[in-house]
Amino acid sequence: MSSLRIDYPIRLTKNPMKKIASFVLIACVAFPFGRAWPAERVVPFGTEPWGPEVFRDRRAKLLSQMKTGAAVVLSAPTTDNPLDGSVRQEADFLYLTGLPQEAGAALLLAPQAADKEILYLAPSVPENDRWFGYRAFLPNRELEGKLGFRRLRRMETLGITLSTYLHHWHELHFLGPLVGYQSEVPRVLDIYKKTAERIPGSQIKDDIDLLPRMRMVKEPRELEKLTRAADITVAGHLEAMRRVRPGMREGELKHILEDAFYKAGAKRTGYGSIVGAGPDGCVLHYFRDDRVIDSNDLVLIDAGAEFDYYVSDVTRTFPANGKFSPEQRKLYDVVLRAQKAALAKVRAGVKWEELREAANKVIIDAGYYDYYIHNLGHFVGLQVHDAGNFDDPIPENAVITVEPGIYIPERNIGIRIEDTIVVTKQGHHNLSGKLPR
Repeated sequence: MSSLRIDYPIRLTKNPMKKIASFVLIACVAFPFGRAWPAERVVPFGTEPWGPEVFRDRRAKLLSQMKTGAAVVLSAPTTDNPLDGSVRQEADFLYLTGLPQEAGAALLLAPQAADKEILYLAPSVPENDRWFGYRAFLPNRELEGKLGFRRLRRMETLGITLSTYLHHWHELHFLGPLVGYQSEVPRVLDIYKKTAERIPGSQIKDDIDLLPRMRMVKEPRELEKLTRAADITVAGHLEAMRRVRPGMREGELKHILEDAFYKAGAKRTGYGSIVGAGPDGCVLHYFRDDRVIDSNDLVLIDAGAEFDYYVSDVTRTFPANGKFSPEQRKLYDVVLRAQKAALAKVRAGVKWEELREAANKVIIDAGYYDYYIHNLGHFVGLQVHDAGNFDDPIPENAVITVEPGIYIPERNIGIRIEDTIVVTKQGHHNLSGKLPR
């Protein structure tokens, strides 16, 4: 193992255009500077949830798809309230580095470069470490092996290095995230603009499909985590089904559900759990949790556990009193048949449109299409709405949801049935299939 080096912007070769094909810059927001750096100390963690070689291989695969230029992938910004523990790492950053904390940046160089990987880290603030726990701050020689990078560098040199390389390649690759037209401009584009303005001839290349196409094909190790997340999720849903009683509040049932997640091994939920009874089940993203569950209500639970950063997404709808009314049963059967019709079409190479058409036909034929107000499903992985390309055929080992629904607020009926499945060559494997439908 080579010794750790901490230095300033790297030296270019005499002919960098031939020697270095491309590089990726992975950046994140760091803690404020201004303190002297402390003496070296033990760092009690490394990459998560696997060793550094997993993430090194992923970075190499990404670089192999790029030819020239630079790309920036930001981590989650530093939280204003570190006490609440609510910050989730940006999934692309976690996928490529295995680093869960907010502060740091990584510069990856193509195989032709002498220095292939550089990790940027921010100065340590010892009093913050005492309050919020140790983070991977310089200087520390143990980080080289734990985090899988050959060289560490001070965070404040990041902009200098990016500008230096842009003088030679003039190309910045935008890898995401894709945001809505009303959203704020992604932070990475702001970095690109400020850097490119200083360097004539610079351009931004749209490579937003590169990481989604990597991430939507799950590695065997990822499927193991997703299977565990689904098992925990099923356990939580079963506990909620067993303990629901008319007269309890939605929030009480939500607590029962999530407590079962934690007891089964989850450290957090995959997203905000939705527990809606009666008309609240018609609100797709319902979070008030204050309705008293009536005996005649249907209860809709859309919730998933997170295990080692991978999540599950499952929805079930059931009668609070244990028995469907005739109308509830009729509508439930329509939704169930729609889901089964779509699942029957799932196989590697199928397109999302084929699945949607299969589910839609059942609901249209039953006369309830006006009450079906959302899409059929999405990819699942490090995020509940994970990266993936909806225009491409769905590949083998993609993990997706299939979740048709019917919502009729004036009748106090909201029904959705959702499972998380693995797409296989000949069909699918239902990760949440142990949960009754």
